[in-house]
Amino acid sequence: MVRYLNLKTTYHYSYFVYPFLISNGRYKEFLGKFLLDEKKWALSIMNETDDIDTHSYFLPYVKKFLFPTLYWSSDYRQQFDDMSYNKKLEKISKLTSIKFQYNIDESKENNYKFSKLDINFKILKIELVCFEPGICFLIFKTELDKADFIYSNDILDFNYKFRTINPRYLKKKKSQGIFLMNEEFNDVEDLSSFIDHLLYGYEDVEKENIYFDRLFTYSYMCLDKDEWNEEKSLKDIINEFYKYQYVLPGKFDATFDADFKGIKENIYTRWKYSIYGFSRESGVVFASQKELFNRNKLPIYYETMYFYIFLLAFYQRIALILFSQELMSSGRNKMGNLKQRFTRFTHFSWFSQITNSEQGMDIWKKWQKSFDLISLFDEVQKEYSEYYDYTVARGQEKINMLLIVIYTISVLLTGMTLLLDFQVIDTKNNLVKLFLVFIIGLTISSYPVFIIIKMLNKYIFKLKNK
Repeated sequence: MVRYLNLKTTYHYSYFVYPFLISNGRYKEFLGKFLLDEKKWALSIMNETDDIDTHSYFLPYVKKFLFPTLYWSSDYRQQFDDMSYNKKLEKISKLTSIKFQYNIDESKENNYKFSKLDINFKILKIELVCFEPGICFLIFKTELDKADFIYSNDILDFNYKFRTINPRYLKKKKSQGIFLMNEEFNDVEDLSSFIDHLLYGYEDVEKENIYFDRLFTYSYMCLDKDEWNEEKSLKDIINEFYKYQYVLPGKFDATFDADFKGIKENIYTRWKYSIYGFSRESGVVFASQKELFNRNKLPIYYETMYFYIFLLAFYQRIALILFSQELMSSGRNKMGNLKQRFTRFTHFSWFSQITNSEQGMDIWKKWQKSFDLISLFDEVQKEYSEYYDYTVARGQEKINMLLIVIYTISVLLTGMTLLLDFQVIDTKNNLVKLFLVFIIGLTISSYPVFIIIKMLNKYIFKLKNK
C-alpha cells in the first residue's frame, strides 16, 4: 500500500522550458522583434565581472560558445550601443548564442493562480535563449506563493499542471488554457496565449516537435531538516523523489522499484543530503536543509552553472534530432548545405569536455546519457555517411555509364572510318549504308534505353510491394 507523504519544504523554485525552432530564413527577423521592444525585453550582454562564477566554470571554448558577448571589449560594447538597429541586428544574429530578459514590472502584483487548482504562484523571471541555427528556448522561473508552509505535494501538483501549458498541445485540444492572468499579461488570455502571441509567424510548426504536449521541467526542492536527517533517511522518502523526478502529481499511487536499472542510471548523488534526477522531460534536485549548503549555495549553482550544462545538452539533443529528420527528407541538392551545417555543429557545438569541475563533468555525462547524445551523434554521422556514400556511388555509376557509351561510340566510329578508308565496306550499297546508320543509332540510344528499362523495373518493383 502506498503512503501519501507530504513533506515540509524550506525553499524551492521551478523552471519551465519551451523549446522551439525558428522557420528557415526568419531567425534575424525574430531577434529583431525583441531588439526593438526595449521596454519589455533587454538584450543580455555580459562582461568579465557579470556572473563570474558561472562563465568561469566552463572551459574556454565552451565559454565562448555559451557567452560570446563576454569577449567584447569595453570599447566594442560602446560601439555596439552606438550602432544603428540594423547593424546591431546583423551582429547579434551571427553570435553562437544570445539571451533576452523580459522586464517584469515588480511594482505590480505578480501573483497568478491556476483556474482549476487552488495554488498561487509567482513568475520570477522570463528569458529567451537562442542558438545560432534558430534553436530557441523560452524559459520561465516560478515559485509557489502561500502564507503558510509549502509542502512537497504542492510542488508536485504545480509542476505536473504547469508543464501542460504548451500552446501546441492546447491548440489541438481546442482549450482556452488553464491560467487566469493578472495585468502583466493583460494583452493575452493566458500564459499559453502569451507564448503563442510571442512566437506567432516565426515558429517552425512544420517540423515534428519532440516536446509537443508539455514543457521541460527543471526544479529545485529543499526539504525541512526534520523530513530528512540521520533518523529519517532518504530510503523513507525515496518514492517522493521519484515522483518529483518524473513530474507526477502528489497522489500518484504507484511505488517505484529503486533497483530498476533505468532508475539507477538517471540519478546522481555525491553528498549525503542531496540527490539529482535526470530524464528526457525533467531535471530536479531533491535536498535537505540538514546541510545549510543545500539552502544557501546549491540552489544558486543549480540555476546558474548547472542550468547552462543542461541547456547545452538540450540544444545538442534538439539539433541532432533535427539533423536526423533532415537527412531522411533531404534530396541530393540539399546535401551540401546539410554537410556544411553538420560540420559546423561538430566543430563549434559538440563538446566532450566542458569544465574542469569533476562534479560538473558528472552532471554533463548524466545529461548526455539521459538525452542519448552520444548515440544520437553516432546515428547522425552514420546516416550522413551512408547517404553521402550512396549519392556519390549513384553519381559515379552514371559517370561510368556515360564513359562506356562515349568509349563505345568512339571505337565504333573509328572502326567504321578505318573500314571505309581501306574500302573493306562497299559504301555504294544502300543496304550497307542502312546497316551503318542502324548500328550508329543503336549505339547512341543504348544508354537512354538502359535508363528507361531501369526506371520501369523500379516502378514495377514498387507496384509489387504495395
